[in-house]
Amino acid sequence: MKTIDQTSWARASQYTYFRGIANPHFAITASVDVTYVMEELKPAGASPFNATLFALVQAANAVPEFRTRFRGDTVVEHEVVHPSVTVPIENDQFAFCDIDYAADWPTFNAACKAAVAEAKQQTALVDRVAHLDDRIHLTCVPWIAFTNLNHPGNGPDDCIPRIAWGRMTRDGKSWQTPVAVQVHHAVIDARHIGQFFTELEQRLTKGAW
Repeated sequence: MKTIDQTSWARASQYTYFRGIANPHFAITASVDVTYVMEELKPAGASPFNATLFALVQAANAVPEFRTRFRGDTVVEHEVVHPSVTVPIENDQFAFCDIDYAADWPTFNAACKAAVAEAKQQTALVDRVAHLDDRIHLTCVPWIAFTNLNHPGNGPDDCIPRIAWGRMTRDGKSWQTPVAVQVHHAVIDARHIGQFFTELEQRLTKGAW
């Protein structure tokens, strides 16, 4: 983690402006090709949930702005951020599941399997990492191929990005899923979300695994 010098920070004026408005968050949703996940990884035994989550977190870590947070008047950039994702539990409820990010698929997949199995033993919603900001909050909405999605937040100073993906559907010869990204405009602009989607699309192809 490094502290950003705001006196020389290129986006200092944008940061100052958007820290001062009441509703500083914005969201973008786009459809992403997950054909390789569904037609290659899934038949080989991989969980589409784990594989898509891996690609999403890889892409987020590839864009520095997705690792940038502010704490009061201090702005920091984490070296790496980790996924905190929702998983279903009994009685149609869900729990938070925190996973240690690893840059290689076998290690991440093993950590994901273990963390999900542990999280599913929970019986109530408890946030064990609320005090940490080296997280990316993610959720899967597998019932809906949504075209827009808004995430709950914790007020105008909540600068942790939220990412959701939805139902995977076949579109001709390809498989698609919607991905919704919600961010704080003080640290992330639309072009950074564009970079995230470019990174994501590259990581959902055969050559990335």
